[in-house]
Amino acid sequence: MMGICETGNAGVMTLSGKQAPLLVALIAALLLVLAPAAQGAGQQASAQVRDAEKKKKARVKAFLMRAVEDMDRSGGFVNEIVALLEKQYDAAADTSDSEQRRKDLRDLLDWYQQYRVWLKGMASAVEIDLDEHFSRHEAGDAWISRYDKLAKGYHRLSRELSGNVSRLEKEQDRIAARIKKLEQAVQERRILIDKEELELSKELWPPTRSNPYDEREAVYKDLTDEEIRKFQRELVTLEEKQRHFESVTMLWKYERGWLSLKAGESETLYAVAKAINENDPVPLRTAYREAIRTYEADVQTLNRKVDEIKESVEDITRIGSLKALERLKDLTDYYEKMRTRFEGQSEWLQGQIGSYQVDLAEL
Repeated sequence: MMGICETGNAGVMTLSGKQAPLLVALIAALLLVLAPAAQGAGQQASAQVRDAEKKKKARVKAFLMRAVEDMDRSGGFVNEIVALLEKQYDAAADTSDSEQRRKDLRDLLDWYQQYRVWLKGMASAVEIDLDEHFSRHEAGDAWISRYDKLAKGYHRLSRELSGNVSRLEKEQDRIAARIKKLEQAVQERRILIDKEELELSKELWPPTRSNPYDEREAVYKDLTDEEIRKFQRELVTLEEKQRHFESVTMLWKYERGWLSLKAGESETLYAVAKAINENDPVPLRTAYREAIRTYEADVQTLNRKVDEIKESVEDITRIGSLKALERLKDLTDYYEKMRTRFEGQSEWLQGQIGSYQVDLAEL
């Protein structure tokens, strides 16, 4: 191997004078070959990053636009109910309707107006998120937690309605028990006295029997024509009150179901927002699939509610008389508002399912 290399005192190999220029040339040639490949790989990686960021911004924009549309629709539904209640309250104030009915309508109206204020505030926040996305080409982080706040707000409102429903159902049970006693008394033209159920007898005949009697003995008081008419007038009032409570309770129940549905949707969309922000295809696909499942379940629920409402309206119309239908007008108005809301939301959700399916296919 003479002439190839020389060894220094430390045993390190060094190039000869002839070999150094050759090695330099080889290295230069190698760099010329590798440089374009490295440059191309770097450019490709940068392009992928830019493309991923571009897609993320597009997803954020689409998400926020859907959010604004959804909030606008929800606000419109609440406005319709508020307008209906205002009309009914004004009508009740101008007639001889009971104080209880006016109070309940006022309570209903106050709750819906508070609900509308909260919803309007949340809708404004979502619109700000969208404006920031367009103006700064980014939405910050507030939009991600927005749906967490919405879910908590809907749950809180739903709990409030559950308390109202429970209170109204107890009142209806009390009225129903009273109606049953009055109907029996009118039909039999007498009331049982000196037994455990003394409610009616104490009202009409406070003094009970003065002489002792066997507790197993059935003791009755025959009702006079005037007492019969008194009970009949009360029955009319109680039946009107019962229909009023029924209409209010039904409205609360359907609204509570709506709020529970929106709370579930908001929880799902909160997960979608976080997945979009992470910009990782794996959790994003999972979030999109969950959104599709949630919306499909909601569509089934809404369609079932629509069928229930249609059956209820048909039952009301079978009563036949115009007077009876007029008495139940409040209830039918509530039904129609809710039916329109549920049908419209079902159609909208089906459109959202299609959009998420397209997004999922792109992933």
